[in-house]
Amino acid sequence: MFGSLRFLLAYLVILSHLVGTEYVAHFGFYAVRGFFVISGLMMTAALNEVYGFDGLRFWTNRALRLLPPYYFVCVLTLIAIAIAPDQAAEYLKFWRRMPDANDLLINLAVLPLQLPYGSFRFIPPFWSVAIEIDMYLLLFLVVSRQMSWALIALVAGLTYQLACDYDALNWGLTYFTAPSAVFPFAVGAVLYFLRRSGRVASPLAAGCAFAAWLANMLAGGSVFPTSYIFGWGYLVDTVCVGVVVSGLSAISIRRFGPLAERIDRMLGEWSYFAFLVHWLAGFLVAGVLLDGEWRGWTLLLGVTPLVLVASAAFAILNRKFVEPLRSRVRRPYGRLKSTASAAVPNEAWRGPGDAERSTVQAVRENNLADKLAGA
Repeated sequence: MFGSLRFLLAYLVILSHLVGTEYVAHFGFYAVRGFFVISGLMMTAALNEVYGFDGLRFWTNRALRLLPPYYFVCVLTLIAIAIAPDQAAEYLKFWRRMPDANDLLINLAVLPLQLPYGSFRFIPPFWSVAIEIDMYLLLFLVVSRQMSWALIALVAGLTYQLACDYDALNWGLTYFTAPSAVFPFAVGAVLYFLRRSGRVASPLAAGCAFAAWLANMLAGGSVFPTSYIFGWGYLVDTVCVGVVVSGLSAISIRRFGPLAERIDRMLGEWSYFAFLVHWLAGFLVAGVLLDGEWRGWTLLLGVTPLVLVASAAFAILNRKFVEPLRSRVRRPYGRLKSTASAAVPNEAWRGPGDAERSTVQAVRENNLADKLAGA
């Protein structure tokens, strides 16, 4: 069921960007937070049970997952801007001119996207993937190695968030920086270690947490003031997502039948590609069909089918050209830590139809970008 959750989070990001109203803006903020929690869990599982903290294999696989589709969408975006530069400038502030050599270097290197360098971005929200890569390094070096380190990171991340809230620091520091991501990633890492010892949220608790998460998101800016959105509401979002993720890790999608399993897997696979293409898809729909209606619910409605088709096409290409390489990198660790797999016997945590895959494969070892996704 992680695939469906990842796609929901990705769609909330799309909604917050393309609708363009002040009220829905925080839907994307909260969704990215959810991606970070899921990514903390998945990457901690992958490092422990798939790669055995082998840096070469782990980083190679991350690069193969994140970069080929990103660079491909960058090329498509560059072509679209070159064809219609005036419309591109109206549509998005990051596309107000053609990129120069410095802009290209920043966008291709990815990591500088988290910093205020340059004013051009092929895919504006890709800063979150840059942050996620930072967190991969933190997980690899320290946090994912044992529960005690994960708990220390959780306390440190929570302290940072509380300090930002207490001192009413700029929202950019609270949301767009690497320290702001430590808390949700640490939550995910702690959930992994709890899950490995058999401690997970019940389905009832996960369902209640999901309802609370939705209510918290919808109430921000309507029932509660804007200050709540960027303060306590932001922390409540993380806690609720953590409970949901914990509960989902113990639920097997197979119990709902093979069709549900295929749909969930498909949605999870599409989530990263939807995240990548939605700005470009919005530009095409607004420019061709909506006569320059650059934001709004009509645009979202028109973009949705195109995003789905594009995501399906990317998934086909990815399975054909990229996934075989990723599987080759991953395969030597399929038998690694069999004891850990035995400690988590629930089929929801086992790889579909492959006894040699570790427990993490049940949720397809996807990150924030795999779920936004990077994220």
